[in-house]
Amino acid sequence: MRAHWVKDLIEQDSYVLKDQSLHHLVNVVRIEAGEELMLLSGAGLMVVTTVESISKRELKLKFKEKIEDQRSFNFDLALGMPKRDALELCLKQATELGFRNIYLVRSDFSQMRFPEADRVEKLLVSALEQSNAPYLPQVQEADWKSIPWDQYSEAILMDSQTKIQAPKKTSDSLSPRLLIIGPEGGFSSGELQFLHSKERVRVVNLPTPILRTPTALAVGAGLMIESLLK
Repeated sequence: MRAHWVKDLIEQDSYVLKDQSLHHLVNVVRIEAGEELMLLSGAGLMVVTTVESISKRELKLKFKEKIEDQRSFNFDLALGMPKRDALELCLKQATELGFRNIYLVRSDFSQMRFPEADRVEKLLVSALEQSNAPYLPQVQEADWKSIPWDQYSEAILMDSQTKIQAPKKTSDSLSPRLLIIGPEGGFSSGELQFLHSKERVRVVNLPTPILRTPTALAVGAGLMIESLLK
């Protein structure tokens, strides 16, 4: 089903979309009268509507069904920022995979400045609409020390530089967990020393060649999701 993000979405009998929303849905998505359109709040509320009419000025929608999603896991991401293209792909992937918070860290080997807020929102919304995801992640600038480490029952560090393998830890599905991914150049020795010093950090070293940052994110998320399956 086609989806569209509406900021401050609430349940009501009908909706009217104008301006940029109208342009995107009519000229890019090419939605037609009679089609269903899912409105997404980015905060768990999803409203299924039917397109009643389309004009040059507005798109009218009729309420059909409300869905209120409840999170089944609480995953956060600490990302040592890679170059622009890889960073933007990581933000999209994290949205599609259901991450709750994204900490963007200007790590020792990062070559990317913090992206502009408008660009970040555009990327997240695009991924939200393409995947029908119920939640937009919260993105914030951080450094390794400012991450709230004590909130997490486990933090998985994707580390190809350290030839150790920490044992798995058991935690319930709703316990907050953190995935830690580095930039293209990996982690500096000082960063690794700090990350390894954290009590709840589990180092994962895969039997693969060095992974690109977006690939490492996808694999790490897969490991976290797999641990939820019974």
